[in-house]
Amino acid sequence: MATLALISTDSSLYDEVKKALEGSEWSVEWLESSAIDDAAIEHDVVVLDAGHPLAGRWHAPRGKSVLLVLGTEGSTERFDELVDDLVFRGAPAAELLVRLERLRTRTPLENLRRRHLDALASVARGVLVVGPDRRIVFANPRASEIVGYREETIGGEELARLVASEDWPRILEALERRELAQGMDIHLIRREGAKILCSSSFAPLLDDDDHTVISFEDVSEERKTERELLKTMEFLGSLIDASVDAIIATDMEQRVVLFNPSAERITGHHVSDAVGVLTLEHLLGRGASELVTRRLLTEGHGGDGRLEPTMLELVDVHGAHIPVQLSASLIYEHGQPSAIVLIFADLRDRIRVEERLAEAQKKLAFTEKQGVLAELAGTAAHELNQPLTSMMAYAELLLRQSEAGSTGAKAAEVLIREAERMAEIVRKIGKITRYETTSYVGQQKIFDLDRAADAPSSDRGPEG
Repeated sequence: MATLALISTDSSLYDEVKKALEGSEWSVEWLESSAIDDAAIEHDVVVLDAGHPLAGRWHAPRGKSVLLVLGTEGSTERFDELVDDLVFRGAPAAELLVRLERLRTRTPLENLRRRHLDALASVARGVLVVGPDRRIVFANPRASEIVGYREETIGGEELARLVASEDWPRILEALERRELAQGMDIHLIRREGAKILCSSSFAPLLDDDDHTVISFEDVSEERKTERELLKTMEFLGSLIDASVDAIIATDMEQRVVLFNPSAERITGHHVSDAVGVLTLEHLLGRGASELVTRRLLTEGHGGDGRLEPTMLELVDVHGAHIPVQLSASLIYEHGQPSAIVLIFADLRDRIRVEERLAEAQKKLAFTEKQGVLAELAGTAAHELNQPLTSMMAYAELLLRQSEAGSTGAKAAEVLIREAERMAEIVRKIGKITRYETTSYVGQQKIFDLDRAADAPSSDRGPEG
């Protein structure tokens, strides 16, 4: 038995409807005015009296077909979004029965098409309604455009023909679950065979457990851009992580937002203890952090928003000061500074190398001085020995020719004695191997011939 709910304040209309349906399978229940606010009507069809004083503001129960009964005259414009069909009062019983049967057998999908066709046509996303047999029973113009089918031919197509084989199991699962599913990426096959990537959502059709609404949009270009962006971000991330220099980024409040492994190694701070916790002041000290910020905001130190390499000290986790070379720049978003990127080059190894190089150069210079000195000493000893030998020979000759005890003999003895002393000095000069000095008068230093000639060259370093 089909059931009909009549909403009217006119008892004569109830009598007319009841009489017109005598002998049919329809039963009529007069709900009167109280049903105007009842959203839980369970009847197959609702008949609404257009003359009801509250008919214009009535909201039909969801999924129910509504037949409007009009007098001989009257406008239906205010009921366009409310009712599914209309009949004039006094119409033949056969016409009333035909309209009621048509409304009773109408599916929720047909109601969807009738009531929401214009809205679906203007939706930016493609919309498909799929029946229990997995065939398309409705497609809006955007859906037809995305998959390359004509609107008049896409209806009745098997959904499987539009879905890439690798994604079909997921589609079936979503259809069988009968639950809301959003943001599912699936590959659709256009009519000409091209494969496109679409972001889709699935939802059961209201008041129809057998049909599913699928909304989707072509996101092929967006996903391609996302993949390229992700690849670029991964490359930049690897570049930052692999840098031997510390790379630190802060927001404009100077809170650390990026801390690469080299920054961890140099400062001793773990990234989890640095990001969102440390500030530039913790890492540089107040004076240096203010200096960096001030220079970044002026143009005299590398350009607007840039700081050319500057020598500073970085404070590590233990409070020790580490010599670094800092360069920095501002990051802009929409023309406004949003972050600071700082690159620190650890100078400790460089300073140690420079110190070792300076020491090596000092030793090399000293070695060269010793070499020159030894060569000079050898040359001087050789050159002095010849005249000294002659002097001693003539002094001895003079001594032999002079009478003992005479003035000439005494002078010859002095000459021989001093020549022997000079010979000893020349011998020492010839043995010089290193540069040694000793204190003389006041702050002066003189060459220490004895130490330079006798001490091994590896015993002591340079003095004076």
